Amino acid sequence: MALTNPMTLQSNILLNAAFAYTARGFRVVPVPPGIKGPNRKGWEKWRLGFDDLHEHFNGTSGAGNIGVMLGEPSGHLVDVDLDCIEAIELADEYLPPTHVVTGRLSMPGSHRWYVAPGVKTKQHRDPVTKKMIVEVRSTGAQTLVGPSVHPSGEEYDHLDGIPPTVDGDELAAQVAALAEAVARRRYPN
Repeated sequence: MALTNPMTLQSNILLNAAFAYTARGFRVVPVPPGIKGPNRKGWEKWRLGFDDLHEHFNGTSGAGNIGVMLGEPSGHLVDVDLDCIEAIELADEYLPPTHVVTGRLSMPGSHRWYVAPGVKTKQHRDPVTKKMIVEVRSTGAQTLVGPSVHPSGEEYDHLDGIPPTVDGDELAAQVAALAEAVARRRYPN
């Protein structure tokens, strides 16, 4: 029995995931291993179809991770990225319910997924440290999804399920309220 090269196996897993996400109507973008974003100029304008996936997720193209493009390219799919423990803890109180929640071992539940036409990418930072609290990612942004591997070595969860459709303006307001709640928890006076 012939042994399978681990690199070939990993590229097959990545290619299969790219096909699966594309079949769901999501646009994907290749991301090199060890980083969290595409390193190719103009990736935001890419619209890879089924015929393009072999070229970009073949194990020799430099892709080791897979990003799902957000907003308009993927049917208005958005990711609410909870970047701190307090945001994860308070999310249920401020964000609309969704059963499509992903993360990784050290940050479980840190990505909440919605379909939200009209919502724009917006970052909310700590007023003192300027570190990210929570971010709405939409058109012009992407998020790594399983089987991608975070720079820490942790594998991301796969993006499964159908995200609920929510009003974009309401979601933006709810995310802003969540960020304010985190800031109040950190700085009560």
